[in-house]
Amino acid sequence: MSTVAASPTSRKPTAFYANFHGLADVITKPAASILFLEHESGAVVTITQADAPNLVVLGEVASSMAQYIADQAAGGYATIACSRLQEVR
Repeated sequence: MSTVAASPTSRKPTAFYANFHGLADVITKPAASILFLEHESGAVVTITQADAPNLVVLGEVASSMAQYIADQAAGGYATIACSRLQEVR
């Protein structure tokens, strides 16, 4: 009987799309604190517990980007939507 080795845990910070006080960009946790990174102004804001009501966390950036690249490789959104099999019975 063989034993499967446990894969090492990744310690890379994960980024998520987020809305914070009406701004849309990303949050990440590279160390002990959670940071909101606003692209246009270059602002970096540390998120505290008091900021939670103003924060909406959306999808993970890496998986969203992977899906976007796969969609573009398949011809884009319009090609995918128009090429689906549409049967009427």
